[in-house]
Amino acid sequence: MQDQDEFYHDYAIVNVEHSDRMIEGLRFVFVELPKFKPQTIKEKKMAVLWLRFLTEIDGNTSEVPTELLEAPETSKALKILEKSAYTEAELNAYEYYWDAVYNERGAIRHGYKQGIEQGMAQGIAQANRDNAMKMKADGMPTDLIAKYTGLSPEDIEAL
Repeated sequence: MQDQDEFYHDYAIVNVEHSDRMIEGLRFVFVELPKFKPQTIKEKKMAVLWLRFLTEIDGNTSEVPTELLEAPETSKALKILEKSAYTEAELNAYEYYWDAVYNERGAIRHGYKQGIEQGMAQGIAQANRDNAMKMKADGMPTDLIAKYTGLSPEDIEAL
């Protein structure tokens, strides 16, 4: 890596014989900090944040600096780091929590969909009753009203 000008190196793991086969989700990223020469204020700020992340965050960190939490890149890295430090029991609890969240969201979506369907059915039924009442008031025969509204003759007579 020493003979390249680039400071950022992203490697994927591929099968030597079949380079189209790659291990998804596992990569090696190398950052050569001495080669990193930030040009803009944004790049300089990001370099400082990453250096702080690399030097201030360790196994004894109990409180994370706000600046690291506010930057999306370092915030994501902190979440990954936190998850990787879980014990097996903590990881199971973490997964259980997110399963519960996803299940709750699914139940809410399902309930919302059911509510829409029920509301639509009630609206259609009410519209059919309203139309049947108008048809009945205009003297239309019950069998025709039943044909056009889907209501039973008994329901039409009860209107």
